Amino acid sequence: MKAQIQTSETPPVSLAVSGFFDNEQAIEQAMHGCLQRGIPRDLIEVAVSPQAAPRFFGGKTGKPRDSWFSWAGRGALAGLLLTAAVSLILVMLPGYATSRSMAVVQLLGPDIGVIAGAALGALYGMLKPVTVSPQLQRVSQRRDSALMLVHLLSVQEARIIEGVLKAHGASQVEAEPDSLTMTATA
Repeated sequence: MKAQIQTSETPPVSLAVSGFFDNEQAIEQAMHGCLQRGIPRDLIEVAVSPQAAPRFFGGKTGKPRDSWFSWAGRGALAGLLLTAAVSLILVMLPGYATSRSMAVVQLLGPDIGVIAGAALGALYGMLKPVTVSPQLQRVSQRRDSALMLVHLLSVQEARIIEGVLKAHGASQVEAEPDSLTMTATA
């Protein structure tokens, strides 16, 4: 294991554990083992090299993609906050209290802002170039296997998940600082 044990002087370390699997059934069993130990499904990724893709998941592997859905959520929140601020300013203007104008203020805040922000955020997320984490790029080391990656683990959880992956036939199991937290703190 490459990570150091956390002391009172060091910030908390979040680890990612990864390992190679030779068959799809072993991946599913290891994933089930992780889920039984409380690891959320959205923190588990499986990557397959283009050469190994026909052997896994019926050859129906997808290209790496960023989470455009999360960008839609970010856009919706930004749109809501922006139009709510505009609405608040319009309400605060003296003499702007006619009923017809108040309908515009109400429409700008919750409706238009959320919808337009979500649409723009989703569009940005779909058009944004895909960035593959260095840990997922590890899949290119093996042309015959799939890589399973479990994110955001403490040192103790990483040791347990290493055991789970090895128990289900994973090879070259590694625990290293998680790229998700490294980019968030950089």
